[in-house]
Amino acid sequence: MKRKIEISVLVLLVGLSIVAIILTTGKDNQQPLDFEPTITSSPTLSSREITIRNMTKEAITFYLKTYNSAENPHPVAISPQEIYRFSASSLTQISFKQGNESVSRLLSPGNPYAFRYDENNLVEIWQASHSREDAIDLAPYVPTPLAVVDKMLELAELSSDDVIYDLGCGDGRIVISAASKYGVRGVGIDIVPERIKESKENAKKAGVENKVEFILDDVLKVDISEATVVTLYLLPESNALLRPKLEKELRPGTYVISHNYTIPGWENKLIKEETVVTNAPNEHNIYVYRR
Repeated sequence: MKRKIEISVLVLLVGLSIVAIILTTGKDNQQPLDFEPTITSSPTLSSREITIRNMTKEAITFYLKTYNSAENPHPVAISPQEIYRFSASSLTQISFKQGNESVSRLLSPGNPYAFRYDENNLVEIWQASHSREDAIDLAPYVPTPLAVVDKMLELAELSSDDVIYDLGCGDGRIVISAASKYGVRGVGIDIVPERIKESKENAKKAGVENKVEFILDDVLKVDISEATVVTLYLLPESNALLRPKLEKELRPGTYVISHNYTIPGWENKLIKEETVVTNAPNEHNIYVYRR
């Protein structure tokens, strides 16, 4: 009897090991943002809708199915800049080609996503900042670590006469820190209503609501000509898209400080470059340009 029990336990353990191997296949290729089912739903979407935008330069074919279901995956093809919308009541599995490999990710109902290139120029899907048809999605929402904020403001060499603009301000931490520590006036711009609401609440908590302003709009449509310092945490293609606006509206001598990504075409305007080490990820590059 004891022998039979031991064999049964062994069979059970082997079975569990096989399941674990299946579930973790391709895990090294997965990005944390795409496997976070507790992400707060975008206020621009219904609680059951998922949007997928193609921010790459190529047509992408992908396959959708309800997570853990036995249904056959549904194929979808989208062109560059096209948005695909669908309703989902639970986690959805998306599969697509990443180079020569097929990878799978999980999408949460009520959230926007976007196909973009990763640091190796491979197609990846990320949580997007919004799902509007009338505005380009410049970057996913990833807050800048406070240690990086402090270094960016230090490199800006702020004085009381400066006006700092943060393009894609998120929760407002950059302009709020600038107002709190340096006494300068700041303006944050973001296209997501929830981010602007958070920014205003955070400014009130910090006691600087009279020195900062937060604008709900597309950064490409807002006049930034009064800025003496501009901060960015966007993507390389977004920085390239924004460059003509910076050249047209900013006065000569204005500082433009970018977190992690350079501004293509501004190599001759780069005056400083520093690295800040934090816990996760370990290194953050800061690029300081003078218009």
